Amino acid sequence: MTIRLLKVVVLLMLAFVAGCRVKKYPPELAQAVPAKSPIGTEILLVGYQFGDAPTVSFGSNGSFVAGKVVSSSEGTIKVIVPRMPTGATQIRVANAQGTSDPAPFTIIQPLPIVSSVLPTNALPGQRVVIAGDFLDQIQWVRFGPGAVNKFDGVSPQSVTVTVPDVPRGPQTLEVETTGGKLTLPYLIAGTPEITSFAPKRPRLSEEVTVQGKNLYDGVVRVGSLVMPVTKNTDTELRFNVPANAVSGRVSVTLYNQLTAITADSLQLALLPQFDANGFSITEGIKGDRLVVNGRNLRDVTAATVGGTVATVRALSDTQVEITLPDRPQNGEVFVTITNLAGTITGTQPLLYYNAPSSLAFTPSRTLRGREVVVTGQSVFRITGVTVNGRPAPITSRIESSEIKFAVPNDATTGTIALTNRAGTATTTRALTVVLPPTVMDLTRKAIVGNRVVISGLYLLDAGVYFMGSQGAAPNDGRNTDGELWVRVPNDARTGPVRVVNAAGETTTTVSFTALRAPTGIAFGPDFAKPGTDITITGQNLTDVTVVRFGNGKSSPAKFQVSGQNLIATVPNDATDGQICLTNEAGTVCSVGTFTVNVPVGNIAFTPASGLVGSSVTISGAGNLASVREIRFNNGRSTAANFRLSGQTLIVTVPSDAQDGAICLTNDGGIGCSALNFDALLPPANLALSATSGAIGTEITITGSNLASVKEVRFSNGKSSSARIRGTGTVPVGLIVTVPADAVNGPVCVTNEGGTVCTTANFTVR
Repeated sequence: MTIRLLKVVVLLMLAFVAGCRVKKYPPELAQAVPAKSPIGTEILLVGYQFGDAPTVSFGSNGSFVAGKVVSSSEGTIKVIVPRMPTGATQIRVANAQGTSDPAPFTIIQPLPIVSSVLPTNALPGQRVVIAGDFLDQIQWVRFGPGAVNKFDGVSPQSVTVTVPDVPRGPQTLEVETTGGKLTLPYLIAGTPEITSFAPKRPRLSEEVTVQGKNLYDGVVRVGSLVMPVTKNTDTELRFNVPANAVSGRVSVTLYNQLTAITADSLQLALLPQFDANGFSITEGIKGDRLVVNGRNLRDVTAATVGGTVATVRALSDTQVEITLPDRPQNGEVFVTITNLAGTITGTQPLLYYNAPSSLAFTPSRTLRGREVVVTGQSVFRITGVTVNGRPAPITSRIESSEIKFAVPNDATTGTIALTNRAGTATTTRALTVVLPPTVMDLTRKAIVGNRVVISGLYLLDAGVYFMGSQGAAPNDGRNTDGELWVRVPNDARTGPVRVVNAAGETTTTVSFTALRAPTGIAFGPDFAKPGTDITITGQNLTDVTVVRFGNGKSSPAKFQVSGQNLIATVPNDATDGQICLTNEAGTVCSVGTFTVNVPVGNIAFTPASGLVGSSVTISGAGNLASVREIRFNNGRSTAANFRLSGQTLIVTVPSDAQDGAICLTNDGGIGCSALNFDALLPPANLALSATSGAIGTEITITGSNLASVKEVRFSNGKSSSARIRGTGTVPVGLIVTVPADAVNGPVCVTNEGGTVCTTANFTVR
């Protein structure tokens, strides 16, 4: 029984096992979330019985691609959409129990991925390779405003495109596929290349040319300093070196991204510089060597000393040696040096001097022990003075122009010599040792204030003292050793004359007589007409014997003494000029000029005609300043306004001026011009014999100033000129024919004085 029971149990177990092998529970896929997604994205599969190690496949019709399972559970699976053709497809889940029914799913092309764009910059027309992923469904590539839809070598990982014609500079690169758009920056530009630049050593402000490729719009730097570009092309850039530039390598940068830089540096040719107090000597003569200390001196090629070219030798970048040249000028000079960068003049002066020359001295005659002043050219650093070979002590000096010395006690007449380091110079004339004066002759009598001539020896600079005079007589124009002119002082009296020079004095043995002529002659009034009495004042007038007017050329005038003055009558032949008085001492004329009042003569004017209110210039013989009234029309007009202008009168034609002579009135009377002035007066007081009429009708116009009428127009002056003729009556009238183009309006009459229209209108019937 036990065995039978065991068999039954075994059979039951076999049956159970057999039943388990037949029973299967495959996964069930309900849906994909989302139902469509780009390649490479993670999606969620929702269902049942996914088991421990499910697999996911995408595809249909026997073509499947496995998706990467990220995580799973019984009811969900996270999976990555694999790379495969886009569009509608199916998803299946499989495990050890079987495979699920498919769920619909749509593969979407993802956004493009760009990993590189080579080259990283390019010009329009160049080919660019865009590398990355998901590029196979490319639609457009845009470089800024330019779009391209034609491509070469398209694959998921790359596409080749030609850059369209777009502006240079930073642009936005846009890659558009069926999966979307991707934008990134891109530089439209060629990589700059510098092939050369010149000059290699420019001066400040000098133009430098940089040549190469792809240079357009480039920023040029020397070192770190940006240069001001004056020419901008693809193959050439130019700039002027600014004042703050320093030496350095030249670079060209495009859009702050691409830079080309030279291998060698631009070396600025800088102006030479002087060190303060940098001269080895501060004074010198021809041939002396001057060492100048400074900077930028290695390239010095030329030098001048006070404008004179000098020999120069560069010793180093900080020293040059200059040989002082032969130059005629003396004094403080400035040194100028020149290198490639230009020329600079130092501010430290250098005293340059030659041997003394062109010597002069004063006084030319003196006594032993007295001081002599020598002047001349290059009176610098004088070390010795001699007079006729005898050494003289220097008492003072003005460096460059003057030396003072004392005449030696043993000196004799002879030349003066000055010596300095550059040489010796001797005066061309001798210094004279002075003796007391000798008077050989003198003027025996003269008017006080007049000249006395003294001749003799050693008279130069001698003082002349007249009897009774408190001081030496003033010199009157000549001062030589042989002759001396002096003026007799006011306090001189008759008696001997004393002459004094530095060596002594002498007194004349003959007496000098002082004569006093009239002085301080004045008169009043300053002008009058013949026959008028005037008063003459002054000194020494009581003994006057003759009075003449007109610089002494008139006939003797009648006069009488009145106290210390004279009352003189202006003679008929008196003319403008000085009044001259004669006494025993001689004839003396007044300083002032007396004007004889006579009518203005030889009156002329310009222009010969003029309108009322215009200006006329009048000239004439006589004192125009004395004119007090001007009238036109032979003196019948009202007094005209006028003013004095130099030697002429400027007069305004008065309103009542008529043709006739112009008359001028002064204290001497009235003078009129020989020619008539033509007063240009416009027509006036116009009246019409009829205020209406037909064309061709004659009417009479009356008024003033019609004799010179040259034209009549109707219609307020707008018609053609009417035919006119005189009436033959006085006052003059006009007979006028109404012209064919006349219309209603005033009648206008024109003469040389202007145009005037009637106040009444003329009506054309």
